Amino acid sequence: MPKDLKEFLEKVKSETPEGCVEITRAIDPQQYEVTAILEHLTLKKRFPLVKFTNPKNLRGEDAGIPIVSNVFAERERCALALDWPRDQCELPLSLEYARLEREKITPQVIARNEAPVKEVILRGSQADPSLLPGVRHYEMDLSPVFTMVLVMKDPDTGIYDISFAKTFYKGSLRLGVAIHTPHLERILDKYEKRGQPAPVVNVLGHHPAFYLGSLALTSYDSDDYASIGSFLREPLRLVESETWGNNFMVPADAEILIEGEIIPGAREIVDPFGEVTKHYQAQCIRQAMNVTCITRRNDAIMQDIFSGHEGHWNLGAIPKEGSVFNAVQNRLGNVTAVHMPHSGVGRLACYIAIDKKREGDGKLAGLSALLESWTFQVVVVVDKDVDVFNEKEVIWSLLTMVDPKRDITVINNVHTVFTTALGHNKIVIDATKPLDKAFPERFKVPESAMQKIKLEEWLS
Repeated sequence: MPKDLKEFLEKVKSETPEGCVEITRAIDPQQYEVTAILEHLTLKKRFPLVKFTNPKNLRGEDAGIPIVSNVFAERERCALALDWPRDQCELPLSLEYARLEREKITPQVIARNEAPVKEVILRGSQADPSLLPGVRHYEMDLSPVFTMVLVMKDPDTGIYDISFAKTFYKGSLRLGVAIHTPHLERILDKYEKRGQPAPVVNVLGHHPAFYLGSLALTSYDSDDYASIGSFLREPLRLVESETWGNNFMVPADAEILIEGEIIPGAREIVDPFGEVTKHYQAQCIRQAMNVTCITRRNDAIMQDIFSGHEGHWNLGAIPKEGSVFNAVQNRLGNVTAVHMPHSGVGRLACYIAIDKKREGDGKLAGLSALLESWTFQVVVVVDKDVDVFNEKEVIWSLLTMVDPKRDITVINNVHTVFTTALGHNKIVIDATKPLDKAFPERFKVPESAMQKIKLEEWLS
């Protein structure tokens, strides 16, 4: 059977039943009830996959479509999505991700009558997104928002690009589209310059490996449908769209698809919205999408991202950690670990451990990392005996190893899309032990003693 969201939900229930919560009471996503429950769980340091079985739609009626959120909130669950051991969910998972993003599996085209996403087809005035249980996340959000990915197709090369983007409900058959990713912006610009409507599809549910694969750091000319197959570890099944036929193929095993066109010159107000940085994204004018069709499964489930929380941060960190490790290791040969912590929202900060051989290695590693991701604002480099996945150890290195006069480097006037107090500046902090002067050695219990003592024997 091809992989889909329901198959994954059953897998999670079977292997980690404690990692699932089902809310069966009627709930109104527009009244922040979904995010209030998720926030309460977060405050208790619980990050289960949550299924809301009885949400209202944007009309205040029973949607008949459950919502699933927090799918990516634990790295162990992300590992499960990629058929990777859950106990190898730190650097090994990120390195496996980096390996998968270099592979491709050609998609498989199937007939319309074989595609689950074609079980319900709504056209014309029936294709109203208000029938869906859109979620309003935070008190100043402009409106309910659909938080999953958009698919667009380059009009020249025919490659498909898939990127996360927010869509805001603007009334019957109309969405405001907040596109901020370079690849989608590049495709959109081609259509705008030609004065042509840009076909676009909102994918509101699929196997989590589909979404993890959409975040692969591939080149612009790479087809994302083929890349995603690598993460699914099987061909992604495609079917022709309702609006454009075989000129635009769509994921056959998706839960819900909204087809539409971005009209040249048409604009809508989007944002504010509580974003990944835990701040509101400022209100702005963005593209408008006219909805042409909605297709879905009979028993469709809609996915949502609890923005600015653990799942959102993991979606930024896991795809980049492995690629940064490989790039800096290939350049310098001394990298032992890379981590993008939740304290840096999985985007802004990067911790790198190195096997330092000479003074200056730390700064070189930090500067090299800045070249690998435009999201980084601060890179901290530590010694190989510091666990970059344990932030207490990283902070210890910062407080004991750093001479601010020589170990903190500020790079001015560098592009960023995030609004933070750093502005268009980047910082590299070399928190490795200095080698050019006398410095205390870090203590440790002898390794021979650690290996000799089996704790369970002494505590029994």
